[in-house]
Amino acid sequence: MKIFISHSQRQKLFIKELRKHLPDFIELWIDEKKLLIGEEVQNTIKKTIDEDIHFLVLIIDRNAVESNWVMQEFEWGIKKELKLSRPFVLPIVLEKDIWDSLEDNNIKKRLFLPCYEFSDEAIAVTAKNLINQLFAWTCKELYGSGLESDQKSSLDLLDEADNFIKEIAEKVRLLVYPYRQNNPLDLLQLLDMLKEQNELVDISIFTFKELIARIIKQNHLTGIVSDGEYIWVKQEHYSWKLAIHSKNKEKIAKRAIKFINSNYIIALDSGSTTLAIAKEINKGLEMGLWDNLKVVTNSIPIAQELFMYSSKLGLVDNNNILSVFMTEGRIRPNSLAVVNDDEIYQNVDSGFQETISKLGGADICFVGANGVYRNEGFAVHSTYEIRSKSEILKNCKNKFIVIDSSKLKIQEQNKFVDFNDDIKVITTEDLTSNDLVIIKKIAHSSSLELILV
Repeated sequence: MKIFISHSQRQKLFIKELRKHLPDFIELWIDEKKLLIGEEVQNTIKKTIDEDIHFLVLIIDRNAVESNWVMQEFEWGIKKELKLSRPFVLPIVLEKDIWDSLEDNNIKKRLFLPCYEFSDEAIAVTAKNLINQLFAWTCKELYGSGLESDQKSSLDLLDEADNFIKEIAEKVRLLVYPYRQNNPLDLLQLLDMLKEQNELVDISIFTFKELIARIIKQNHLTGIVSDGEYIWVKQEHYSWKLAIHSKNKEKIAKRAIKFINSNYIIALDSGSTTLAIAKEINKGLEMGLWDNLKVVTNSIPIAQELFMYSSKLGLVDNNNILSVFMTEGRIRPNSLAVVNDDEIYQNVDSGFQETISKLGGADICFVGANGVYRNEGFAVHSTYEIRSKSEILKNCKNKFIVIDSSKLKIQEQNKFVDFNDDIKVITTEDLTSNDLVIIKKIAHSSSLELILV
């Protein structure tokens, strides 16, 4: 985004300080830096305002109001505004008394951003507010609104833009989720997918690419990257994995707990689907479905979820309802899972191996997967997880893989279990998924037991 800063010579230092707080994707056009020796100043700046910038930011102080040059730039901005039929000139007021004394209604009728103190804190707040307003107006211009602009305050407009961006980010995340660096999604194809959902139907691919870049810079798509032509998941993040196909995970969890009996030792792998299983275990315990469950997990969120139930009922240390065991190892910040990949764990039993062995083995386990490896088995994105998942399955009697059918189309390289390894799979039935058809064929020709919900 390009913005033109119109200001008096007196405010050069203010502009310098303001620039420090603006992100890199906002490019400032400042005449003393952009103009080259020998250029015709007036025509160059007029052409820039007419053709090359998205907004003109007018810095209001006494000198600016008295400057014929600043007022000329303002006049060019007003003409551009009439062509665009939307606000183009955005005032920042440094001296309130000067603003109050203005008689030019073209300026005075506008909402403005105040900055009455020359302090780093005040300038930082002004920069933040300017970013929000630029973002809000850009979204309104690109995607429209059901209300006329004069019916909305700037805060309403900003809320609308924020909500729009979050909604688009969620839909993008769902569509991009199956794609990794080895099979990235073309941005044009992604736009077509969104248009099929009646989203962004009038947007061009060029504007869409700019939108995606902006959403990523705003940290609404953490773990997802784009090179301007393609987009893919680089790293799954715990913060947004929970929101992906949450209803399907709940269906899987409700079916999974039907295989649990009292006095079971349960191994729960880390992941959003196994967290859903932990929540259903809590519900079942509240209903008195089981007694004396022992749960072993490497997931901090799962342990926390189960402890919430213990705290709610006021369970003492030695109770005959629920005991929770955490494995030892390093905590991965993006998944909040305990793994044994550091050197200090390489020559010893893994956390799961040691804990489950001391308990005498697990009666049942639920293990998540990120995708499949060819037609051979289930796989994960990161090698960190292989050891934990393999050790859970090795020390368990009834082995369950819990996976949403959307992940069956994801090809991963790090296999941790074969389809023929005496496992059961609980997944969601999506009649439109060709990948589900493939897994059904594999189940038919192997020892894999497929349970559809």
